[in-house]
Amino acid sequence: MLAVAACGGGGTAGRAPGPTGATGTAGQAPQNLAFDATPLYRQVGLMSRGLPLPFLGRVSYLASGSPDTSHVVVALSLANTVFGFVREADNRFRANYTVTLTLQRGGLTVARSETTEQIVVGTFRETSRTEESIIYQEILDVPPGAYTLTVAIRDEGSQRIGQDQMNVRVPQFGARTISTPIPVVEVAPRSDRNELPVLIIDPRATVVFGRDSVIPVYVEEYGAAGSPSQLLVRNERGRVLWSDTISITPRGEIGARVVEVPVSRIGIGVALISVVAAESADTASSGVFVAFGEDLPVASFDDMMGYLRYFAQPDRLQRLRSTPEEQRPEAWGAFVRDTDTRPETPVHEDLRDYFTRLVRANARFREEATPGWLSDRGRVFITLGEPDQLLEPAGGEFQRNRQQLWDYRRLNMQLVFYDETGTGRWRLTPSSNVRFETEFRRLLR
Repeated sequence: MLAVAACGGGGTAGRAPGPTGATGTAGQAPQNLAFDATPLYRQVGLMSRGLPLPFLGRVSYLASGSPDTSHVVVALSLANTVFGFVREADNRFRANYTVTLTLQRGGLTVARSETTEQIVVGTFRETSRTEESIIYQEILDVPPGAYTLTVAIRDEGSQRIGQDQMNVRVPQFGARTISTPIPVVEVAPRSDRNELPVLIIDPRATVVFGRDSVIPVYVEEYGAAGSPSQLLVRNERGRVLWSDTISITPRGEIGARVVEVPVSRIGIGVALISVVAAESADTASSGVFVAFGEDLPVASFDDMMGYLRYFAQPDRLQRLRSTPEEQRPEAWGAFVRDTDTRPETPVHEDLRDYFTRLVRANARFREEATPGWLSDRGRVFITLGEPDQLLEPAGGEFQRNRQQLWDYRRLNMQLVFYDETGTGRWRLTPSSNVRFETEFRRLLR
């Protein structure tokens, strides 16, 4: 890994090591599901934007060689599929993108970096990869204080732009202070503040329950005497789920360590990790995420219980919801085992297929004020799947009292939806609703 220094207008920028555009498994999340986790990521202090150019950003802070400045390390996570690739003469595919980072205070630009990067892949299939396999990193050096950080990413092929902005507070690292805990893919611990950080950050910091065992987190301590520090894991509401005492080994003027945080101690859903030096204030927290399983969405525990409303009986979900947070991983594991009709396979096909239908319903049946999966047509589709035949009498799109008939021959059942106002708000007729609810309860049993 190499550290490359570059100049940015109004400040110093250093490329955080790890080649931009490198592919790998860092921070992979179940991106084949179209759930918008943007509010969840922003809730724990990450930058996150969806279409037209989705990306996730994590901001971390480390000490620099000067006591008057600190490193602001910006790490962005992107997927190949958001870029416009062009096929070249050698049958490879190339895309170019530009990242602009700006730190402002009081309307004045204090530090700015603009870089154009290339992504080169060998096959067309790689251009459509949906997991976030591209990590872009940059370091901006600024005096401690409050700033506004703006991140803008432009795909040079399509001219699509993704942009986000957030307020940041850059800390001052004096004696007995601790850096931001940073989820990492790789890192070479520093021993001198004058060294540029050599690390590859995991911006998404997402692991999968039942598959991954630890989340590696890099921590630096400055002016350290080797005294024990406290590692804290909190939920998104600030409640401590687990704590442990750790020692950060001095490596000169810097103490540095990679802490392997057990997934079993984090719980399931969202957690905040922080490290506190003895007799010091709490450091900034880093958000991490434990996904519920392969091919399942990243969500909070409460949100997941809501998503499962068409999968399991309400009383069963209520028992799960009321489980103490420390016991939720075990309770979720039992729920997965009990509902898996093919336990001999490594994948829970029922949950996978359920969420696949949920995503399709969300895309196909969205109404003006209702997500597609919560509409009448959505819940029927999620529960019963695609009808064997769909009939809709000819008529204009905005015609009142339109009807659709969904024929499920295997169930010997026909369901009728009507659009009374002509605005696309489809509802089951009362008699069809009774028939569907009867079949729905039978399937849940």
